[in-house]
Amino acid sequence: MSPPMIEFLQDRLYLSAFDAPPSKEKHPHLRFFTVDDLLVYHAFHMDFGPLHIGHLYRFAIILHEILSDPDMSAKPIVFYSRTDARSRANAACLLACYMVLVQNWPPHLAIAPLAQSEPPFMAFRDAGYSQADFCLSIQDFVYGLWRAKEAEIIDIKTFDLEEYEYYELVDKGDFNWVCPRFIAFASPVQSGYTTKANPFKKAQAVSATFQHVLDYFSSHSVGMVFRLNSHLYDKSHFEKQEIEHIDMFFEDGTCPELDVVKTFIGLTEEMAEQDKVVAVHCKAGLGRTGCLIGAYLIYKHRFTANEVIAYMRIMRPGMVVGPQQHWLHINQHHFTEWSYTGAIKKRQPQSAVFCTPPRPVLGSLDDNTTEARVFEKGERAEMLPAPTPGQPRKAPMGRLQVVNNENTVDELAEPTDKISPRQASGRYGELGKAVAGRIASRESPRRKVSRDVAVTPRSVSTSSTVGGGVRKSSGKQKRL
Repeated sequence: MSPPMIEFLQDRLYLSAFDAPPSKEKHPHLRFFTVDDLLVYHAFHMDFGPLHIGHLYRFAIILHEILSDPDMSAKPIVFYSRTDARSRANAACLLACYMVLVQNWPPHLAIAPLAQSEPPFMAFRDAGYSQADFCLSIQDFVYGLWRAKEAEIIDIKTFDLEEYEYYELVDKGDFNWVCPRFIAFASPVQSGYTTKANPFKKAQAVSATFQHVLDYFSSHSVGMVFRLNSHLYDKSHFEKQEIEHIDMFFEDGTCPELDVVKTFIGLTEEMAEQDKVVAVHCKAGLGRTGCLIGAYLIYKHRFTANEVIAYMRIMRPGMVVGPQQHWLHINQHHFTEWSYTGAIKKRQPQSAVFCTPPRPVLGSLDDNTTEARVFEKGERAEMLPAPTPGQPRKAPMGRLQVVNNENTVDELAEPTDKISPRQASGRYGELGKAVAGRIASRESPRRKVSRDVAVTPRSVSTSSTVGGGVRKSSGKQKRL
């Protein structure tokens, strides 16, 4: 009897889970392999995954070696894990992410085979030690990785596995590239450093770990370092390398004010214009660091909060902890709004040349000294904009009303900035002159004025509001 399996590639690639390693003698027509003891996630506290980008790269190498083996060309390949919930979740997430990043599958197709799993796959939690109240599904990681791939901030072809595994070590600098624009790292520590001036104390030597960071940053176009925690080193070491150093302190485990985020995004954009890299750290380079980098990625690349947290944890495990997850989720629309607002402002000068040139505002009717034009029958009607079907006709120049026998005129309604070009076209030109000539013959809807009295408008204000209507818009398990 064949074990239950989830099919990814028909007759070629399957996912499964076993209490014990499957027997080759019982299933000689299948090729089994697992990475449970080879690719191990090192937990911070209560977290258990997912496996990071280095693990994903190694998994791809292992799988490709099996696929390219001539002896395996006719055998279905079964990637399996142990049956505990955590192992199953890590294996499923690893395979789905591989299909998106390496095989270029769209995310919905990579997730579809997992929907048939029973029981469902366990959700992933943060690296904190308290009860998890914000969890991420495999779908979040798949879509986060896909979003990064579409934004071209991750490319498995240019990924340097040796560098990743070397510099992620604590004694080698404990830093990771989150994307081509950001490096996230733990705070360097300078032994015996104090912020208090002490003329009798000699300057402490830079540790080997700190020196790894300085050397790498100076050779990889890092232009700015953000320190989000208290001072544990002398910032002049970065400044000597011509790296600008910015302090943006907020308490460990807390979330930044939105003004701080705006400043961070603005400075990062300045570095981007100079083609410089930004390095960010807090104490561990996880929580506070993830807040600001995540906010920028939402702002710049339209990630959702879940997607950006998931993506950052693939690039640097443990990023964004506890209430910081909720903070990103709550404020993600602010970051997106800032992005759209900025984009609109940049496009306005470009599109202005295609707009109708502005015309001078119509002054008081007393200033129109030209002789009023007399319209032939039906001529004025042809000049007016066509009315919207089912709605009252809108007067392009507003309603001119004679108020009393002293021959004053009410305010001339001027459309707001949101008036359509069709409505605005009626404010000026011959139509304005026509109204000036014909207003003497109009009757006020509020009070009758004797036709024998010559009505001379004295003052016209150009402030009113034009209203507008609102339209309501309205897989199965397989046995081999």
